[in-house]
Amino acid sequence: MSTSIGYTNSISGSFPRYIPLGIVKGSSLGGAYQGYMPQAVQTTEKGSFGSNDFETMRFTLRNAWNTVYKAELLAAKRKQIITPFRAVNNAGDLLSRDNYSCGGTCQSFQSRPQIKGLRQHFGSISKSCTPSATYTANQISPDIPAAACNVKFVYDSSDYTTYLKQRAMARNYNDTTFAGNDSSASQSAWRAARRY
Repeated sequence: MSTSIGYTNSISGSFPRYIPLGIVKGSSLGGAYQGYMPQAVQTTEKGSFGSNDFETMRFTLRNAWNTVYKAELLAAKRKQIITPFRAVNNAGDLLSRDNYSCGGTCQSFQSRPQIKGLRQHFGSISKSCTPSATYTANQISPDIPAAACNVKFVYDSSDYTTYLKQRAMARNYNDTTFAGNDSSASQSAWRAARRY
């Protein structure tokens, strides 16, 4: 076994000894090790136009999608109210709270060196999470951050089409086969073609 990472071997030959205990091959969606991609056996993209679509899509899924919200909801033992499209794109409050502010990110600068007291003058976000007449204590959870976006923005249908394409790619993010013939998966199609 080779211990170098190169063109012909994307994962080091000594990779299995570095797997943390409790992670079993095949336990993640797609049946591969989480975050590792096998070597492609065939390329379908030709030329320089569109040759990095696959890499761009994986980068978007890994870095641009709001995937932290699921852990926040599980920790608070709550269910999301908004659709998965809006949750993944950070396009609204997860619990659909209108005009709700309880900590969270602030778009204006809050501190500068040698200047004190800017927080009182430049609209900082309140850190107090007290229930009001509009919200009960069940709706207020400091573990689930308030929305820091324009919740009234109406998305275009092309944004939703892009989301559907990305969601399909996310379901096979760790696929080891690249739609290949792993575990003789093509035998059912072969039998169906020769049935009659």
